[in-house]
Amino acid sequence: HINKHYCRAGVCTALVKSPCQNACPAEIDIPRYLRLIGEGKPAEAVAVIREKVPFPAVLGYVCVHYCEAKCRRGQLEEAIAIKELKRFAADRDDGLWQQNAKVLAETGKRVAIVGSGPAGLTVAYYLAKQGHRVTVFEALPVTGGMMRVGIPRYRLPAEVLDSEIKAIESFGVEIRVNTAVESPDELFGQGYDAVFMGTGAHHGTNMGIEGETNDGVLDGVDFLREINLGRKVKLGDKVLVIGGGNVAIDAARNAVREGAKEVTILYRRTRAEMPAGAEEI
Repeated sequence: HINKHYCRAGVCTALVKSPCQNACPAEIDIPRYLRLIGEGKPAEAVAVIREKVPFPAVLGYVCVHYCEAKCRRGQLEEAIAIKELKRFAADRDDGLWQQNAKVLAETGKRVAIVGSGPAGLTVAYYLAKQGHRVTVFEALPVTGGMMRVGIPRYRLPAEVLDSEIKAIESFGVEIRVNTAVESPDELFGQGYDAVFMGTGAHHGTNMGIEGETNDGVLDGVDFLREINLGRKVKLGDKVLVIGGGNVAIDAARNAVREGAKEVTILYRRTRAEMPAGAEEI
């Protein structure tokens, strides 16, 4: 509380401007952009969101909306649909934010970013606006990181992600795919002044039980990546998904789409304790 001036519980009135904004990991000014939407100014609302994140449309589709759990309106009836309103604004964006975006003069500094996921592209966007020359190196053949290969297309359409990445590139960010980086030293050797490592979390969690490395046992993260890259994954008629989070739900729904006749989700606790979003379940 004292050092970070932040109240995780959202109850300290001296630190919390609004419970919803306090609950947002990106600290987006939620009250301000909701007010602009209410005034019929969706483009201005998108500009407010972009002050903190360059992916308003992506968040409108897949944000886990911690803010809604803290919304004071929920004490009267139900929380404001903050996530859906973000999508509403992004769908009606006319590009006004881009016309008025401030870009500082070139600094002559070169920055290398390893990984084109949400972290890498966010850093690239704001550094480019600060006047730095930014190059993003991506080992995969596609951009977007886990936004591209970890989230099914029925939840996040490819064209939505493509549009927001193109907007980042429009500020002079260069993205090189199929380019693995073994060490930041090689980038410093190429003359870059700074290197940001944003390689992501492309690994699932092992259960530590016998048989989990056997044939026919797939990791959820690997399974979703193969599907999103357009590769065929061989499944049987009956699929068992172990876990109760959003990855488990996505894996189960993809298994059905891949032709499995029977899909069962197995979770060790109660349905109410499943960490997946209620709407996903």
